[in-house]
Amino acid sequence: MTTMILVENVAKTFTLHNQGGVRLPVFDNVNFSVEAGEALVLAGASGAGKSSLLRILYGNYRPTSGEIRITHAGRAIDIVSAVPRTVLDIRRRTLGFVSQFLRVIPRVSALDIVRDPLLARGASADEASERAKAMLARLNLPERLWHLAPATFSGGEQQRVNIARSFVDPSPIMLIDEPTASLDAANRDVVVELISEARAAGSAIVGIFHDEAVRERVATRYLDITDFRKAA
Repeated sequence: MTTMILVENVAKTFTLHNQGGVRLPVFDNVNFSVEAGEALVLAGASGAGKSSLLRILYGNYRPTSGEIRITHAGRAIDIVSAVPRTVLDIRRRTLGFVSQFLRVIPRVSALDIVRDPLLARGASADEASERAKAMLARLNLPERLWHLAPATFSGGEQQRVNIARSFVDPSPIMLIDEPTASLDAANRDVVVELISEARAAGSAIVGIFHDEAVRERVATRYLDITDFRKAA
């Protein structure tokens, strides 16, 4: 098995500069690894730091200390100390983030949003269109919406576009933040299937799932963030 993520001695404390420099400790000395084909589910009570850790793995938040090595293009790169150009390349080719929210792009159709990752990775326009259509259909998004911009879609429809974009060509590492929050049971089942298929193809997955039934179907292993809570 290939180690795709290696987290060593990661700590995070937020400093509230607009409130007199108040420091809010989150977690300390977090250590774990994730192998290709694993699905590590982050557990712990609300406020334990699950979302913060996910954003640290993606490079949106900088940890107070520690290293996060991402296996990218055959070598381990510390995303904490990597230059911005390298971080962007890691995100483009290796590290995907599946949020429950779609960042709506004005006047860009749902189909084009889903096609974009395929085109960026070298697929032809025809292949990208066919694969995007198949994914939107699988997620039960009505065909009449495919050529419309998602700005006026419901929350559940936007979420399905976001999931389609992420899973039409799964990244080697996928960070998943509550992907089924606005979905009905049928579409939750589709998301579970997509995650299982990505794992079978070798993707390493780290996710937050508040739906217990989904969590139990997805997880190969759990990490309880409460175990790393930092004392104030």
